[in-house]
Amino acid sequence: MLSNQLKGYLCGIVSSSTFGLIPLFAMPALNAGIGLNSVMLYRFGISALCLGLYLLIRRQNLRINLKEFIVLFFLGTFYALTALFLTASYLYIPTGVATTIHFLYPMVVSAIMIFIFKEKASSAVIFASLLALGGVFLLSGGLDGNINLKGIALVLSTVVTYALYIVGVNKSIVSSMDGLKMTFWVLFCAAIVFILNLLIRRESFDMVPDMNIGISLFLLAIIPTLVSDFTLILSVQKIGSTTTAILGCMEPVTAVIVGTLVFHESMEFVHILGVGIILLAVTLVILKSDKTRNSELITD
Repeated sequence: MLSNQLKGYLCGIVSSSTFGLIPLFAMPALNAGIGLNSVMLYRFGISALCLGLYLLIRRQNLRINLKEFIVLFFLGTFYALTALFLTASYLYIPTGVATTIHFLYPMVVSAIMIFIFKEKASSAVIFASLLALGGVFLLSGGLDGNINLKGIALVLSTVVTYALYIVGVNKSIVSSMDGLKMTFWVLFCAAIVFILNLLIRRESFDMVPDMNIGISLFLLAIIPTLVSDFTLILSVQKIGSTTTAILGCMEPVTAVIVGTLVFHESMEFVHILGVGIILLAVTLVILKSDKTRNSELITD
């Protein structure tokens, strides 16, 4: 049997790895002419529907009170804004660069946990964060002078919204809620956000043009949405916000692998070095956490 801590590490890695697959499934739909808000509604609507049906079949209680709904709606809004801004940035800057900049969110998570929630600043975790950030920069290959400022602004917004979402999952009144139940309500609330966005902007809901695009949208709803968010919630609940955020460095690794294998982008030495540094950072976090846990057990 796996320990809760090891399950947390695995969930964090799975979450960030699957989240990095967003461009693979979203870009075909956007390139086919489906509007951004429609793509997002398909993404969250399908995922919430699939999970909701599964939980109903299992006869799981989905009831929540008003306070929990308000918190979950805010969490869903932060998650929805992250998805919207990140996907929108793909229209202006390369997906690899966007993913790289998005990975700044662990720094914000760490800052919030240290300065607001008075979490003890571990030198090993700080070093691992900086190491991971350096690895991500190498993965980006450096930023050239042709980067669109609107795209940069959009993806920088996700740094804040995603950090707030992760901290909210850990520190709000719903932190102890069943993982699948919380995932459903977050996805459901995110879908509501995009319904409201379509109505406010008076945009029409675009239909799926063909089977291939439909499959891409379904996979977008399941893999980098349902699977990613559920494993993220489990990871935060088991190992905390800071460690989960640092494990998010697997996201740009996934982006580089997808870019190389699917979009036939070149894999240079600097990218391989970046992947190696990121894996080292992840290893340091896990080893430090295990050492701390063992020390606590000995003390107890």
